Amino acid sequence: MPEILIGDYLFRRLKEIGIDTVFGVPGDFELALVDLIPHNGLQWVGTPNELVGAYAADGYARVKGAAALVTTFGPGELSALCGIGGAYCENVPVVHIVGYPTIPAQKSGKILHHTLGDGSYDHYVKISGELSCATTILKDPTTAVAEIDRVLNAMLFHSQPAYIGVSEEVAYAKVSTEYLDTPLVRALPRTPAESEAKVVAEIVKLLESAKAPVLVVDGGAARQSWAEHVNPLVDALKIPVFVTVMGKGIVNEESPYYKGYYGGAGSNPPTVRAAVEQADAVLWLGNYPSDLNTGFFTEIADQSFIVDFQRFSVKIGATKYDAKISHILPKLVAEFQSRPQLSQLAVAPFPAPHVPQLEKIEQDWLWDRLSTFLRAGDLIITETGTAQAGITATRFPAGSLGWTQAIYGSIGYAAGAAAGASVAAQQTGKYKRLVLVTGEGSLQLTVQAFAVLSRLGIPAVVLILNNSGYTIERFFCGWDAAYNDVYPWDYSAIFKALAPDVPNVRGFKTTTAAELDALLADEEFNSATYPQCVDMVMDRYDAPTAMKTLFELKAKNAQKTK
Repeated sequence: MPEILIGDYLFRRLKEIGIDTVFGVPGDFELALVDLIPHNGLQWVGTPNELVGAYAADGYARVKGAAALVTTFGPGELSALCGIGGAYCENVPVVHIVGYPTIPAQKSGKILHHTLGDGSYDHYVKISGELSCATTILKDPTTAVAEIDRVLNAMLFHSQPAYIGVSEEVAYAKVSTEYLDTPLVRALPRTPAESEAKVVAEIVKLLESAKAPVLVVDGGAARQSWAEHVNPLVDALKIPVFVTVMGKGIVNEESPYYKGYYGGAGSNPPTVRAAVEQADAVLWLGNYPSDLNTGFFTEIADQSFIVDFQRFSVKIGATKYDAKISHILPKLVAEFQSRPQLSQLAVAPFPAPHVPQLEKIEQDWLWDRLSTFLRAGDLIITETGTAQAGITATRFPAGSLGWTQAIYGSIGYAAGAAAGASVAAQQTGKYKRLVLVTGEGSLQLTVQAFAVLSRLGIPAVVLILNNSGYTIERFFCGWDAAYNDVYPWDYSAIFKALAPDVPNVRGFKTTTAAELDALLADEEFNSATYPQCVDMVMDRYDAPTAMKTLFELKAKNAQKTK
């Protein structure tokens, strides 16, 4: 039987599940492993640091379905863990591959560099175990193949990160190629047909008796393998559909059934809150009831008429069923696509665009204006904070995809994720332009990602909210405190400096709405095939209306508890 190196086997498995690019930073314990990457038809994308690499892998996985990150043992892998943590809580499948010292070195107890100096080599895998659905360190060539398959299958099953440690001598040990004949398990196992039929029947019964049903698309739907079924379900049900912060970017917002963003007291338009909370049946796809995703827990309190769809279960009222949503949604589409329109709630139309004071860039005007700037084929990545709140007022065009990291909320995430997503978008051919919306405070953490974003993937437009610091933090505390300020940078210059070999890289700085409006309308700017950066100077105290509303409510509630 032909044989294959265990390292080659690992990378062949990555290729099998649709991974075409491996992100990472070279380090001594992993170099021999990295040498095998190009021989297996994979692209190596070196990132400026491991944190950017982890964020890039997260962004890549959200477009391609899975991603791989390679780092070296010790500080390298620890530097990546902030990115892995975000992927873990937001159900993004990333395999973290770590190059380890040799097995004899590990067994000897000798103190090597990159260790904690106590002769133990299991500290880091234990730490990563808290942020992974499965871990392994390949120490025995005879069990390595089974361990690789176990961990990768777990990653696909749970849609969460996994960890594989590989030493040089194990990576170059040989195994039979026959193990590749058994494919990894990419689909969830079926629930018994009678159970699925019962769940579908209960949902149909609820909808048939409802006078005002609605559909809410939340984070689970946006970050799972069943996202492809969401828009067919919207079209089949023909009822009002709303998105949460985490769910935004997956629904076709040009659909006549799309009615806006639901986030409790911060809903946009404001009439959305009453519309959702007056419903007598709510199909909630991937409910993720976190603070920022629910308007600080001001969402629907009565769960009795909610159908809560999760990856492995469906809960109807108080009854929970073992049924996988990836199997239930297509059945609901088939059930309703030939039916007449169900009764609808009357939902007020989107308000007229905000009219700006042209001498400055106002938050509410900006998010309205981006609705007409975005176009089909855009990939839209939004940073946490002010941008995350503001983007809920922007309508995404059909044929676009977008997201924000709303649970983990690690500032600096979006720039790194945009770099990885851009690479994935180029490989899929589905998206033509990347639009990154970030704040200058967040950008200062991971600005090195520009080096990747400007060279690889689809053309990028980077929109920077330059409001002299952490505006969302000012609303929490420290309105004029120095700790909420950030040092000013020349972002356009940095953008170009990080890609001196890339032709036509352009940077702009706008200080008024009139300047920005003219730029966003410019034909050359819109059709550019090269990276562009826009430094948008804004008022440090201005914020999107949805954000102001939530913090006003938070302040009132705080006063009541005193």
